Amino acid sequence: MDSDSQYLGNSPGADGRGRLHTLSQSSGTILDGVTYDEIEAAYPDSITEVYTYKLLTVTQAIITVVYTSSAKDLITSVVRS
Repeated sequence: MDSDSQYLGNSPGADGRGRLHTLSQSSGTILDGVTYDEIEAAYPDSITEVYTYKLLTVTQAIITVVYTSSAKDLITSVVRS
């Protein structure tokens, strides 16, 4: 894994809600080095959220969050592109 990657996982908590945790160590965060003044959210289907980070209308990063189901209680993946 390179320093620009961050892998997240989740597990059920005692109360039945998901608990997000880091699966492996990496330096920084998924938005390291990103400067933005706007966030756009899109929901292309029932299990996917796409967040576009922009600076002066220019896309700086896109974060895609995929859940296991439309209940959105457990995350499958979080990817920066």
